[in-house]
Amino acid sequence: MLIKIGLAYEDSIEKRVNLWPFLVLNKNKLSSYQRLEILGPLFYKYSGSKENGTSIRPFISWVSTPQEKKTFFLSPLGLYRSDSERRTLRLIPLISKSSEKRPSSEVKKGEHFDFFPIFIGKTSEGKLYGGFFPFYGKFKERFGKEEITFILWPFYTKVRYEEYTSQNYLWPIFKTIKGEKHRGFKIWPLYGSFQEKERKRSFFLWPFYIRESAYYSEGDFEEKWMFFPFYIKEERPEFRRRIVLWPFFQKVQAEKPDYKQIDAPWPFYRKIEGENIQGWRFWPFYGYLKREESLERFILWPFYFYNENIFSKGHSSYYEKQHRFLLFSKKYSQYEKETLLQTETRLWPFYHSHEELSQNLYLFYFPALLPFYDEGVERNYAPFLKLIEYYKKGNYSFLKLLWGLYRYEKEGERRVQELAFLIRLVRDINTNYLEIGEGFLGFGKIEGKPVVKIFFIKIK
Repeated sequence: MLIKIGLAYEDSIEKRVNLWPFLVLNKNKLSSYQRLEILGPLFYKYSGSKENGTSIRPFISWVSTPQEKKTFFLSPLGLYRSDSERRTLRLIPLISKSSEKRPSSEVKKGEHFDFFPIFIGKTSEGKLYGGFFPFYGKFKERFGKEEITFILWPFYTKVRYEEYTSQNYLWPIFKTIKGEKHRGFKIWPLYGSFQEKERKRSFFLWPFYIRESAYYSEGDFEEKWMFFPFYIKEERPEFRRRIVLWPFFQKVQAEKPDYKQIDAPWPFYRKIEGENIQGWRFWPFYGYLKREESLERFILWPFYFYNENIFSKGHSSYYEKQHRFLLFSKKYSQYEKETLLQTETRLWPFYHSHEELSQNLYLFYFPALLPFYDEGVERNYAPFLKLIEYYKKGNYSFLKLLWGLYRYEKEGERRVQELAFLIRLVRDINTNYLEIGEGFLGFGKIEGKPVVKIFFIKIK
């Protein structure tokens, strides 16, 4: 006879402690997977061979894999990500930082750190820049520009592009540009005139009168004339657009590929005809748009939408289709040739399910109050909103009700049911054991051996 004192249930497969809602612990000795919950969904920690994670909800979550580490805070605004090449930190709209750890190639990338209103950075060539917005600052190789300098923004800004430089005074009112083939100025909204190589742009009492034109040596040309909102004309050698009383009446005609579009009036009526494209709309009752590899359709907008698409990834071709109801509810399926790969169903705000057949993975939760997916929001906030959760992968499945008040876990022939700390039932081929009060009373067989537990004392 063997006597042992303890709260936990333990055998050669796992160790379990359930003092819900204060503490729940599960250690699987075969897979080295561990799960710890404290105060329901407030604290959650797990570890396994492929991923480790910790959440202190609703504030912050950490997740780590062999490839990268991520931290989510103030989701969806805050994110820190680190992989083998770069570190990235963002807190919208205050902080933005990116730095290189170990270049994967000979091409170097710049680094920057923004903590609004202060920013500093270094270009790929090692040139430093920085500033204090809006008093003074300089950006280099940022926002698609070679250099941006500002002094008491918006009083003065200087932007240097590859081929010309623009200067703004009391942005957006006064602007000048200078370059070898670029020149112009504006006094917004009264008048402006610019020439950029072959392209000319001008406006008068913006946006009422705007004109753009370009004539190239090869004989091609572009023209756009707008007397807003009464009439807009846009024309190229193989393209013509006319708009009357924007945005209501529009006619578009193009060649190579052939294309015709009429809106009369938008958004109620639209007809599209062309090479590999056809569409018709009588909004809000019915509309469709069919291309060579895609189809979009709606009925009684916004009640029902349907779209399908064919795309390639690597050497494989995929087909996907999606039904949407009232914008937030959907049914999505993806195929490789004729083999179903994955499905997703969301009946907002009631439930959400996702299945990946190739990995024998299925998950479900109720209710599905969040109409969108964001990993940070899912880790930091979503567990508070889920009353029922179900997860299945391979021969393992897990069901949790009311934040863990009731749990059902199954792996192969092994089944474990727990109702908080009140009742635990463990069953497999050699085990059939019932425990009450987390060991206050227990009896049955564990791995083929009779066991009795009285006042937390286990007797084999």
